[in-house]
Amino acid sequence: MKKFNILRYLKQFSALIFVLALAGAVAIYFFGKSQQSYVASAVIQYTNTGAKNGYTPDGSPLNVEEIYSSNVIDAALTDLGYQTNIDSIRSNCYVEEVIPEAQQLLNAALLEKGEDPSYVTDTYRVYYICSEDTGEEYAWNVLDAIIKNYCEFYAEKYVEEQLQNNGVSALSEGTYDYIESAEVLDASVSEMLDYLLSKRTAHPHFRSVETGYTYDDLYRIYYFLYNYEIPSLYAAILSNAEAENIDLLMSRLTMECEDIQLDIENRKERADYLKSLIDTYTGGNRDIMDYHYNISSSGIESTASIITSSEHILKMVEGNHDASNTETTYDTLIQQYVKLNIEVHQQTLEKEHKEYLLSVFRSALGTGKQKSHSTEEIREKLEHCVDLANEYYRYVENTGHELNRYLSANYLSMLSSISVQPTVNVKLYLVIAVVLFVLVGCVGSVLLGRALDFIDYFRYVDKTVQLPNRARCDAFIDERSAKLLDENFSIVSLRMDSLSRLSSEFGRTVGDEVLKDFAMILKSFGDLYGFVGYNGSGVFYAFFPDCSPEKLNVILEAIGRQVEQYNNQKPEHGIRYTIGKAVSSTERVYEIRTLLRLAIRRMNEGKAAPAPVQNAAEAPKAAGGTESTEKQSDKHSDKQ
Repeated sequence: MKKFNILRYLKQFSALIFVLALAGAVAIYFFGKSQQSYVASAVIQYTNTGAKNGYTPDGSPLNVEEIYSSNVIDAALTDLGYQTNIDSIRSNCYVEEVIPEAQQLLNAALLEKGEDPSYVTDTYRVYYICSEDTGEEYAWNVLDAIIKNYCEFYAEKYVEEQLQNNGVSALSEGTYDYIESAEVLDASVSEMLDYLLSKRTAHPHFRSVETGYTYDDLYRIYYFLYNYEIPSLYAAILSNAEAENIDLLMSRLTMECEDIQLDIENRKERADYLKSLIDTYTGGNRDIMDYHYNISSSGIESTASIITSSEHILKMVEGNHDASNTETTYDTLIQQYVKLNIEVHQQTLEKEHKEYLLSVFRSALGTGKQKSHSTEEIREKLEHCVDLANEYYRYVENTGHELNRYLSANYLSMLSSISVQPTVNVKLYLVIAVVLFVLVGCVGSVLLGRALDFIDYFRYVDKTVQLPNRARCDAFIDERSAKLLDENFSIVSLRMDSLSRLSSEFGRTVGDEVLKDFAMILKSFGDLYGFVGYNGSGVFYAFFPDCSPEKLNVILEAIGRQVEQYNNQKPEHGIRYTIGKAVSSTERVYEIRTLLRLAIRRMNEGKAAPAPVQNAAEAPKAAGGTESTEKQSDKHSDKQ
């Protein structure tokens, strides 16, 4: 049986080890990729003074879950242009507190004492997790958009007022005549001017990087629209008394005038009632004061009674239109009265304006004067003003968003940039897999090689001589019978002739021992130069690839010397053998079976193949070449 040699097994199954390691690495790689996900994270800090106590700039409790609220996620996806379900994004977002290590130890100590830690952090780490299908870049983009939109949301809700709405958008939602559209446009631009004026006062030095405008610039742009473009539109409409449906327009104006008149009458009635209350309140207080300063020394009225009388007058005042009784003061009463009179004045002016418009369009029905502007020109003017208002609003909106981001930087800051980390280190697992499967392959190769050695031993090794048996020799011959032999392929057939004598004289055991010793001699040369097998009945086959006749003679002489040494050591158990040899190049035979039969025939005939000529002294002997191997063996025996 072959010796246990780990290197031999590893070399024998090196290809198997490589394939196993490669297959294992590929399997681990694809498994790791299937389980892979990416975690994008960033650290944010609330910098307002109340953040350490858990409050926002406006004093309301801080709620970090708003970072992944529906409004923020929806705005983020809109910016990115991703068509993804909002809930799928929200479910993969979470926020955790960032607490310094020293504070964590302090909190743990307080908990051990049974005390509740009062520390509130102002720093949080925001996470977003996505799968391998979407990729690392997707995770970075989504978290960046979420934080960006949360900053705007936070600033708008807790730091800055909401952006001014675009009132001009109402024109696309309803049916308005030309003059009504101009009025809507005028009211919207007027509201925007008030908004821009307040912004200009609050942020006089802010300039948008995106639009390049300050709020003063935007105010001037809208001022031009309000004082030049819109009046020009009014003039074109009223000079022509242009209307899409003049009858319907006049009907609307008439109804509006009537509604305004009813509202004026109601407000006047309310104002008159407040006037009567004020007069009553004033007269009552005057009577009380007169009584207080003109009373006799003998009849002093208590201060409590005076206060009671004053409170009685105040409780008679009704402060709201719903006629609910409320307690008020004289100043509030005066303010309500003034407010009503102002509203009555404004409504009167509005009514006069409506009546003027009504008169203009009514007079247009009776006259057929030539128009200075065509209907198409008026429509173009109206569309031009609307387009300008919408374009300017985009400037205001973008500037407002940028201002919110600027303001939010004073209340919300990022302490770290966004980083994306894979949850599974595929490269590390790949290296581990390669090492592991190489080790498994090596262990498996050793076990498999050793198992094959056992199989080969029990199946192909003769137990007596410990050489490949007849079945293994047949397999060796079959492997090479399908192709021609190379040059100098040598075959030697050896028969131990003294085996039967030794077995009969000394017993089978001695005969087997001598046979085994002879086999070991042959095996040593077979391991070095080729293959030696035992065919049974004391016959051995030796196959030596790439062995010239000269080299074969040297091998046979070496075998003879070792046999001679053995015979000298054990003269009573001397070995006698017969050799038959054949070389493919010498015999011009390149088929293994034919060459083997030639060697066997020569062994049976006791003749050796002609030896090659080595020198002049050996030439006659080589030419004769009829001396039998058995005789040569006898000579070895005589020398003993």
